[in-house]
Formats: sequence, structure tokens, C-alpha cells
Amino acid sequence: MTKGITRRNSLNVGLGISFSDNLKLQDGLVANRGQVVVHELGVSCTCRTTSRTDTVVVGSGSMNCSRCENGILYRNPRQMMGLITSISYQKQLIEEGSISPGDCLMSVAPNEPNPPSDFDRITFTWPEPISDGQVIHRGVEAETRDDLEALEDITNYAVAKVLHCEDEDGHIYYADADFRTEGRRIIWLNPPTIRKRYTIKYQGFLSWIVFTSPHSRRDRDRSLGPRIMLRKSHIVNMRGPIDTNVVEDVTFKSVRSV
Repeated sequence: MTKGITRRNSLNVGLGISFSDNLKLQDGLVANRGQVVVHELGVSCTCRTTSRTDTVVVGSGSMNCSRCENGILYRNPRQMMGLITSISYQKQLIEEGSISPGDCLMSVAPNEPNPPSDFDRITFTWPEPISDGQVIHRGVEAETRDDLEALEDITNYAVAKVLHCEDEDGHIYYADADFRTEGRRIIWLNPPTIRKRYTIKYQGFLSWIVFTSPHSRRDRDRSLGPRIMLRKSHIVNMRGPIDTNVVEDVTFKSVRSV
């Protein structure tokens, strides 16, 4: 009987013992089982205005703004630890007839001083296949954007490895021979003709947006760390400027020691 009570005490379950009585256990769980991710602060761009003095109200950002992505600026990239769970890639039809693009959940340690908040961006630091690939119209983006050269196209995510590239005529293109990649840029050496469609399947560094307000979790007036729902960035942001590969550009900052 005594051994049974001791075992339950050591596991912090039953007998009214709170999980938050040992916050170091939670911090250690995130530190030991979590993943390094890149966290960027999402800040409203000045093109998102609802001022009564303005003739046009642009709640989601101006389509002509070259500084932001759908009215959001991403600033101060840093690496942090996060516990990633429930990554979903299914395209399941729901009753309304729309498609679930796939979300995931992230938890951070209770001692994290600057946890992600609304519309922040999280980028994975490990490559994963990008579904069945991405179809691109050669050179169309460069015709309307100042930040793309004539021989450049843009992908949804920073490319880690190209798996296959083929145009609508069945011609196959090869990385380092016909094109090279830098972050989200495809830089052509032997390009298809302008406006020809091609598909590229690749492994990339997925980025996600904090799409709903993080769920606070508290016990006895102490934070247990927020539970955060993430949505793939290309689903939330229908357009965006060229950005650098934050996976390579930031310096790792671990959670505080436990």
C-alpha cells in the first residue's frame, strides 16, 4: 500500500497533486522532446488601416504594398523550442464543401519569455515533402513584382531538395543543370518559355501562421505554457514578398535552463 502511494506521488497524478507543482518537468519535456523552430513576430503593416480619415478602408492590407504579406510584417526572427504534435496533411472534405488544408499544434515551455502570439510565423528547421508539388507559370510573378528578376520564379516554401520538375509538354528539368534554388527562389539557367506551366515537387522548410489566438493554460495562477494552433502559411497568405531563408539566418536561442 505504501509503495502504491509513493508511486502515485512520484508521477504527480492523483491525491490532488497539481502538474504545475513541478514546472521543471514541463520545461524538460519541451527541451528534451521538442523541436527547434524559427519564430518571427507578426506585426500589422501600416497599409492595414481603418482610420476614418482614409478614403479606403483596407483591413487585410493593400495589394500594392511591397513590404508585407497580406497586411502582416514579419520581424525579429529567432530560434526557440516547441513541442510539435498533431501535424495533419489530409485534404478531407467537410460538410460545407471546403477542404481542410492541414494544421498542427505547438506547445512551448512555461518559462518561455516571448511565446508566439496572433499571426506570428513559425518555420520548421527540418525539411519535409511539400504535398504533391507546386504548379508555377514561368515568369508570370516576375512580370508584376519588383523583387523578382526575369529568370526567377517563387515557391511557397524555402526549398531544401528538388525531387522532380517537369513542364506541361513533358520536358524534365534538373536542379543545378537547368536551374538552381535559393530559399524560395527558382533561378533558371535553361528556362521553359514564358507563361509555360511546370510542376515542381520538393522538400522544403514548412512555415506556419498562428491562425487563432493561443490558448492560455493556467493552474493556481501559474502559466503552463500556451497551446497554439498553426496553419500553413501559403493557405493564410495568398501573396508575399521574397524573404530570406530564416532557417539559416538566425542564431539558436534555447529555452532557459531548467
